[in-house]
Amino acid sequence: MRVTDRMLFDGAVRDGGAARSKLEEAITRAATGQRLIHPGDDPAGAGLVTQHQAAAARAAAVMGTAQAAGDELASVDTAFNDVTNALARARELATQFASAPYTAAQRTSAAGEAQSLIDQIVAALNTRVGNRYVMGGTLDGRPPFDAAGNYLGDTAVRQVEVAPGVLEDASVRADVAVTGAGGGVNLMTTLAQLVTSLQANDQAGVRATIDGIAAGTDQVAVARTQIGNAMNAFDVAAQVNRVARDDATSRAAHLTDADAIEANTQLALAQRALEASLTATATGFKLTLLNYLK
Repeated sequence: MRVTDRMLFDGAVRDGGAARSKLEEAITRAATGQRLIHPGDDPAGAGLVTQHQAAAARAAAVMGTAQAAGDELASVDTAFNDVTNALARARELATQFASAPYTAAQRTSAAGEAQSLIDQIVAALNTRVGNRYVMGGTLDGRPPFDAAGNYLGDTAVRQVEVAPGVLEDASVRADVAVTGAGGGVNLMTTLAQLVTSLQANDQAGVRATIDGIAAGTDQVAVARTQIGNAMNAFDVAAQVNRVARDDATSRAAHLTDADAIEANTQLALAQRALEASLTATATGFKLTLLNYLK
């Protein structure tokens, strides 16, 4: 079959186009550092990339939520630490003024300090993180305790996902820890009794509050233990999901990112291939032209 100029031209267009396409692909990889830009570049790989990216996003979300919950609980623990310190001072006052040598004026003065301790405790229990009150269960838009120490929240415990389908308590019941809901001691009532007994110079009444303050301190300690356990759980969850996020991100990058040395090598080869194609085409037409001239 005779090779015509048209056949040479069509072949040149086809081969040159293929070479140019490979060059453009090589340029894109070298410039972007990506080897998988469109799903059609590697359909199977693109599917895996989507899965890894979804896993990374999921792990990042759980990690962020766990960190936020841990930070919130840290604020609650700080508040309960303030409560514990105030209770320690209240117990000192009760023990001190339960003995005989003190006058009515001295006990009245001590009553003022005991009332200030109640105010400090209420302020600590009404701690906010951002715009949320964190000790009222799910009723986080208003203070959970009034000025007298009455609980105004609900009995719900917020939970946060730390792993697929695994939930961890992200709050404690302040009504249990402080007001003795469920059979404990209402430490706010006990402290109010301490103030009243001191104001009335009632030595026996002051003495009667010592055990209640001790029991209230124990209740707060139990709540702080729960908080500590939950904080540890959230810390572990954040670390585990950080590793999972990084691993999934790395797997996705392994599928999409181009090796820099390989990308530049392929770019150089593609440039040479295009040059060779153009040279071959030019040579072919040159020979054809010579044939016409002969």
